[in-house]
Amino acid sequence: MMMDFHAQHIVRLALVSLAAMAVATCSVDQGIEPQVGVPAIRGTITFEGDPPANTHWVVVVASRDFPPSDVVQLALSQSARLNFNAGSADYEIKVPSLGSYAAIAVVWKAIDEPVIWSDVLGLYGASFTGGISFPDTVHVTADAPVVEDVDVTADFSAVDRGAVLGGRITYEGNWPDNTELMGIAAYRTRPENLLEFFRPAALNISLPTQVDEFDYRLATPPGTYEYTVVLWLGRGASVFDFKEIGFYETSPGSGEPAEVTVALGDTVADVDITVDLGLAK
Repeated sequence: MMMDFHAQHIVRLALVSLAAMAVATCSVDQGIEPQVGVPAIRGTITFEGDPPANTHWVVVVASRDFPPSDVVQLALSQSARLNFNAGSADYEIKVPSLGSYAAIAVVWKAIDEPVIWSDVLGLYGASFTGGISFPDTVHVTADAPVVEDVDVTADFSAVDRGAVLGGRITYEGNWPDNTELMGIAAYRTRPENLLEFFRPAALNISLPTQVDEFDYRLATPPGTYEYTVVLWLGRGASVFDFKEIGFYETSPGSGEPAEVTVALGDTVADVDITVDLGLAK
């Protein structure tokens, strides 16, 4: 089934291909020194909400395309870690070359957790409310190699979840050669139409591919979830073309979604899902 997502989650989907890269971040930026001739994007990040207690770091990343595809370019296009405790922070990204950058995103990482590049606090030119919104493109040119005032609002409520669902995903069948991304989403109620797919309560599109099984962790707000589903995206497909290929069932093969409840601060394990890779086409 093809699905649309709420803007916040579309942004997350678009950035999760960053999960494949190892990020070499440095210490908190203590100030930006102008460097004539070095292509750069600069601005101010304004933080809203309280940082979760498990916040490790926050960086800003620039992508040539949307959704991003060139992880090598992305590895060379990120800021220093931001001082998010100050309420706002200036940043600079020394981009590798002149050209157009389709997405400037503020990305969050938790302490003692792997990087989940779908954890996005904000995106330049895009709103997380009021329907689908896409980022503004930033043009770095020979006449203007340093672009200023690329300001973004970063909302910590986007990652302040407080609970975890976990379990084992078992993959049956052969992996399609065109597999690009795998993910998992949790819904409070099972979506009955495309509009309802706009609002997953939790989403992680950084699962490994080409494996027989995988033990996952999905950060969620506390509450009850009626539908926990595994998603697949083919190479070159739009971010709107994710397909459902398996979900948490009352019993294996029942075809009936199982409900799961998780309390604040708790982890619910054994939310196991069997995936039919034959549906990934």
